[in-house]
Amino acid sequence: MKLAVLFWFYKEPELCENRLVILRRRNPHARVYGLYGGDPAQASVFRERLGKYLDDFYVFDQPRDAHWKWYHGDQMIVQWYRERGVDLDWDSIFVAQWDMLVFGPLERLFAGLREGEMLFSGLRPVREVDPWWWYIREGSPERAEYFRFLDFVRQAHGFSGDPLCGEFIVVCLPRVFLERYAAIPNPDLGFLEYKIPIYAQVFGVPFCTAHPYSPWWGDDPTTRDAPLLTRALNSETRDVPLRSIVAHLALPWGNRIFHPVFREYPLDLGHRLRRLGDEACEEVLKPLWWRLRQY
Repeated sequence: MKLAVLFWFYKEPELCENRLVILRRRNPHARVYGLYGGDPAQASVFRERLGKYLDDFYVFDQPRDAHWKWYHGDQMIVQWYRERGVDLDWDSIFVAQWDMLVFGPLERLFAGLREGEMLFSGLRPVREVDPWWWYIREGSPERAEYFRFLDFVRQAHGFSGDPLCGEFIVVCLPRVFLERYAAIPNPDLGFLEYKIPIYAQVFGVPFCTAHPYSPWWGDDPTTRDAPLLTRALNSETRDVPLRSIVAHLALPWGNRIFHPVFREYPLDLGHRLRRLGDEACEEVLKPLWWRLRQY
C-alpha cells in the first residue's frame, strides 16, 4: 500500500516548518502533499518556506470563512482530491494537521492499516456520546442538523446501520473512499466527525481497528478528570504540554502522535532533558495512579 501524507495547514509558517522537519526526519522518502487552506494571498509565503519539504503544494482558493473551513474541512480535502490528489501517487492518505506532532515512520505508526481501510481515531457509536457530545446533545444548535443528515442518508442511500462518529485527529482516508465521497449530494449537510464515518458505512468501507489512537473526549463526563498524559490526542484548545510529550516518547508503548500542540517543538532537546526529566516522570506516574483508582 502506498501511504502518503496530506499536510493540512493555514497559518503560522514557522510552526508548520517545525512540524514538517520532524515528520521528514522520520519519513525522508514518504510522499508529503500540502493542502493550504489559509488566505490565498499569503500562499506564496508558505510555498517559499515549506515547499522544500513537500512533494506538492495545493491552495484551496474558495472564498470561505474560518468557521466553514473548520466545520466542513472534509470538503477542502475533497476539492484537493478532485483537482490535485486524483492524479498523485497514493492509495491512502494520512491527514497530518498543522497543530500535530508526528514522531516515527509511517509504516510503524500505521502498521495495522490495510489498503482500502479507513482509520478514524475514537471511532464509536453515536448513541454512546448522545447525552454529552456537543454536536448532538440536547440543547446544542447542531443537534437538529445531525438528525437532518441522518434522515438524508437513510432516504438517499438506504442507510440503516448503527451510526458511528469519532474525533477527526488521527485519520487515514483510502482512495476508494474519496472517489465516492467526492460525488455525494448535499455535501455541506452535517459535521465531518460523524459524516465521514457514516458515509464509510454507507459505502461499505472497512475500518482499521488495529491502532492505538484513542483520543480524550473533552465532553465526556466520565473522563473529565483524566491526567494530562492520557490527553496526548484531543480536540481541545489547550496544547499538550512538552513534559507530557517527552514522557510518552520515553515509553516504548507511549504515543508518537500528539494533538494539539501550538508551540514549536525543540528540535534539539539534549540540553533540556535533565530539567524535564523529573516533570516527565511525574506525568508517567499520575495516569498510572489514576487508572488504578478505577479498579
